[in-house]
Amino acid sequence: MIYLDNNATTILDEQAGKAMQECFYKIYGNPNSIHPMGLEAYRVMEESREKIAELLKADPREIYFTSSATESINWALRSATSFRGKRKRVITSAIEHKAVLNTLKDLQNSEGIEVIIVEPNKQGIIFAEKLLEHVNEDTYLVSLMAVNNVTGAIQPYEEVGQYLEAKNIFYHIDAVQTIGKTSFNLESFCNFASFSAHKFHGPKGLGILYVKRGTALRPLLTGGGQERGMRSSTQNVPGVVGTAVAMENAIKELNSTTEKLRLFRDSIVKAVRELGGVVNTPLDHSVPNTVNISIPGVRGETLVNALATSGICIGTSSACSSRNDGGQYVLKAMKVREEISESAVRVSMSRFTTKTEVEDFIKSLREAVMLLKF
Repeated sequence: MIYLDNNATTILDEQAGKAMQECFYKIYGNPNSIHPMGLEAYRVMEESREKIAELLKADPREIYFTSSATESINWALRSATSFRGKRKRVITSAIEHKAVLNTLKDLQNSEGIEVIIVEPNKQGIIFAEKLLEHVNEDTYLVSLMAVNNVTGAIQPYEEVGQYLEAKNIFYHIDAVQTIGKTSFNLESFCNFASFSAHKFHGPKGLGILYVKRGTALRPLLTGGGQERGMRSSTQNVPGVVGTAVAMENAIKELNSTTEKLRLFRDSIVKAVRELGGVVNTPLDHSVPNTVNISIPGVRGETLVNALATSGICIGTSSACSSRNDGGQYVLKAMKVREEISESAVRVSMSRFTTKTEVEDFIKSLREAVMLLKF
């Protein structure tokens, strides 16, 4: 089996798995208990929090653990709305993950907020000036992803942060697709940043919400007072420990991974163009692991299924929406022609992807296209 759908999820880092296993079977006390096993669980959890904070250039007190990036995003957006005062305007982009777009839609219906949605250019990139021109005295929140999950396009999150730093406006960055793919840390201004461990070879079921010190934050869950009273419920200690190990390894291997994956992606792009295909990813302004491609005349779902018979797994754009619109809303926002968007698929690699796997994928892609198109 060749797995090339790493923007959807990734294999667990082996070292992270071993660290988690120790927590499952040896350090399994409740980290909120005061007996020795509880104190040991608390110690490894807090050491992991400190490691994550160090890697992201943040303060450990700014790191909160959740169950997923979707939860982190909901917490950030809903908390900002709780402290908006009389302001009503939120600014975001048309290519955000549905966790952002649907949460804002719900807040629009329940809280009466105004949501301004900024369209990208044809390369799938939001112009910072275009987004910021909508900021006015009624604006209380801006939410922008750092890297698009469908195309891999890098967004101007730093430029937007530089502008908003002096403003009394909440700023949330969806950083889910950054770790292990591009340089990212929290020295750039934002109030909130959301992460998901299983996108960088950590475990599923563990998300991170960064909250800049001094930012007003409403408790997400009330109960026993865990996570400094902001998210009650017993923490997932094995998940936290595994996440710290996976993040450290992903960042440590970033440079070598980037170099390798750029070469792999170049090979894929060359083959796609030889087949008369189209590359929807802006290659000069994107993370190296991702390429969104289209073979006109072959529907994306058909190509995915054909490659699956050869043991190759690729995505139809976004796993969270693949059974609905497959992330087509992103390509639609880019003004991609319907023929091209309907045939779009996403190939996303990881640092564990091998040259042989890429070569086998290209071979199978050629065979599938020749069968389906001619």
